[in-house]
Amino acid sequence: MRVTLIQCTNTKRSGTHKARDLYDESNYFCIMREWARSTDNPWYILSAKHGLVEPMQRLADYNERGLSVDQCKEIAQTLDNAGVTEVLITAGKDYTNPLTPELERLGIDVIEVCRGMRIGERMAELNKRVEDNA
Repeated sequence: MRVTLIQCTNTKRSGTHKARDLYDESNYFCIMREWARSTDNPWYILSAKHGLVEPMQRLADYNERGLSVDQCKEIAQTLDNAGVTEVLITAGKDYTNPLTPELERLGIDVIEVCRGMRIGERMAELNKRVEDNA
């Protein structure tokens, strides 16, 4: 099974919202979300505070960044237990650097879609992929 992972962003709406809507203030998040939906895979958000988050899960705003090693181990184990064999991910190095090795350690193939790209380059690449998937 293949899943798509996108990262949370620093910019959030105030209050409690569905995770898919919490980060709407960020154009970058909106493009990541659109790409995730266009893949036709189940998709999740990597939250610096909550780890692996389903889009419909309700969250309050918070101010944290990146994933801890413990969060990465938990995320990898959760995905492995769910039968995930491949992950498409677009996220910054604060997310991918600790997470990718944990996923690969469990035999999950990782495709980092925008590795090494800056935000503007990522947004352009994801927009192109959304158009290609339409």
